[in-house]
Amino acid sequence: MKWNSSFAIGIEAIDNQHKKIFEHLLAIENSVAKRDPWHILHFFLAQLAEYMKFHLAVEEALLEVIRYPNRAEHCDSHQRLIDQMAELEDQLKNQASGGNLVGFFESWFIRHVLSGDRDYAAYIKEEFPTLLGKRAA
Repeated sequence: MKWNSSFAIGIEAIDNQHKKIFEHLLAIENSVAKRDPWHILHFFLAQLAEYMKFHLAVEEALLEVIRYPNRAEHCDSHQRLIDQMAELEDQLKNQASGGNLVGFFESWFIRHVLSGDRDYAAYIKEEFPTLLGKRAA
């Protein structure tokens, strides 16, 4: 799966980070398709995990600054993702297959971005239109 403009939420910095997540997912998907050994797949997974932690921290800081009303719920979904990533890595070590991993991240990303991230983006556009460099209507 590749990035397309329908995933954009309209906040350039966040959209750019989402694109980078897709790059990491593509590397994992290619590694799985080539049936790379565990250590190579693990390398790509570690890169994704570190970038995801960075991205989620950026989102959480943004939500804190704007005092997003659904911040706690959104941050809880981030923590669940981090916990699930650790479980998936353990499963991957035992099964030596990354297919489930790629599918998990793709479905999580689509659900999370198309609902949760779009919700806070709409809040920002409504409450803080100047943050996006646009004037209020």
